[in-house]
Amino acid sequence: MDLRTLNVTIFATTKFGPNALGSLVRFGLLALVPVVALGAVLAHVLNADVQQRYLDTARSSATLITQVGVQPLLNAQQVSGGLSPAEIAQINDKLQGAALSDEVRRIKVWNRGGTIVYSDNPALIGRTFRIDDDLGKSLAGQSSASITDGHDEENSGDNLAGPLIQVYVPLVFKGTSSPSGAFELYLPYAPVQAAIDRESTQLYLFLGAGLTLFYASMFPVVLLADRWRRRLLQEAQATALANLAVLERLNKLKTEFLTRISHQFRTALVGIQGFSEVIRDSDQLDLVEVRAYADDIYRDAERLDRAFNEMLELDAIEAGRSALEIARVDLNQLIAGVVEATRNQSAEHVISIQLDPTVPAVSCDRDKVLQVLTILLSNATKYSRAGSEVVVTSRTKSDYVELTVKDHGSGMPADFDVGAGLGLPIARQIVEMHGGRIWFDSTAGQGSEFHFTLPIQVRPSREVKAVSRAGAPAGR
Repeated sequence: MDLRTLNVTIFATTKFGPNALGSLVRFGLLALVPVVALGAVLAHVLNADVQQRYLDTARSSATLITQVGVQPLLNAQQVSGGLSPAEIAQINDKLQGAALSDEVRRIKVWNRGGTIVYSDNPALIGRTFRIDDDLGKSLAGQSSASITDGHDEENSGDNLAGPLIQVYVPLVFKGTSSPSGAFELYLPYAPVQAAIDRESTQLYLFLGAGLTLFYASMFPVVLLADRWRRRLLQEAQATALANLAVLERLNKLKTEFLTRISHQFRTALVGIQGFSEVIRDSDQLDLVEVRAYADDIYRDAERLDRAFNEMLELDAIEAGRSALEIARVDLNQLIAGVVEATRNQSAEHVISIQLDPTVPAVSCDRDKVLQVLTILLSNATKYSRAGSEVVVTSRTKSDYVELTVKDHGSGMPADFDVGAGLGLPIARQIVEMHGGRIWFDSTAGQGSEFHFTLPIQVRPSREVKAVSRAGAPAGR
């Protein structure tokens, strides 16, 4: 603190009177308690929500494995009466041939009497245990997923080491209305915990920053209120309005962040849950229909994985952990390849190219520039009417090359600032890491043009850093 700041501070303290500083300290101590309590409650709720989301995903995956990979290998009589050694060996061969995930730590098939009729651990087959709550719910027709340390009674003598995700799925065969048994699946919890920790850390950082800003913002408000209270009631009312504005801004920041990271996850999980419920609840599906639903579930799972990877990639770029692999790249050839791939995936759109033959080879990271073009083309086809044209152009301008993707969609709204996707923020980071820039022009009802430039020569350096998320364009 310099002398000028010190003089201002002493003057302000004296002006507010001898009791102002003491009141401020008391207020700070009193306000700290509810702020910390609020942060703890919100952190607990967010962590529980993230954990439950991953458990729901595990339950959906186990249900799919049960109904598509395990249940067709059994029948009701085998579950109730047990399996012969030959039948057990046959199931082992089929499960290994089906490439059951290496991440699965243990599988069991229970009958209604609490006997394990099949397990990938032969020592457990034929043993009978007390039916606990989770198994009982599954035998009653309700799947469940929970976290266990692997030391449950039914694991006596097994070598399972927790923590694990334990999932129960009812086994309901055609011609029966109630479960003939239950399928139990153990998955490692460590990867899930790592994913939860990463996501929770980001949420906690944002929550902590917001609460810190909120807590710090209360001190100048109290100082102003103490002085204004001595003067005019009107100024005190203005302070209250300022407080509300601060709270609204904090709430908006929180909503924007949570919307961005949760929208794509929720969309994919809804699809997975919906299709898996159809498979679970229908007793009239044939193998072709099951495969079709499984394909839809697989695509939603890919979307979930892609969204999560995008979030990690954006975080890595912004943290400076992403390096450029520079090489000389023919941009016109790269554009032609991306357009051809997009045509195959979006046959309902007309995608044309207008390439400047004088465009030289550019020093850039080929994969990352390919990612930018893919993001822009994907947005253009996604938000354009079927049959409309999307045009990709290239042209040389002095010491850089400008690439443009133009669509004839609905255009960007005037208040465009927040979106659910992370594609455009990633695209901006990549372009700016190359020393270029990205922008768009849009007219409502007529379409949008996204432009980005790349220097013809770029020197990769450890000093190349991504811009902060706060300044990035939001995804459409």
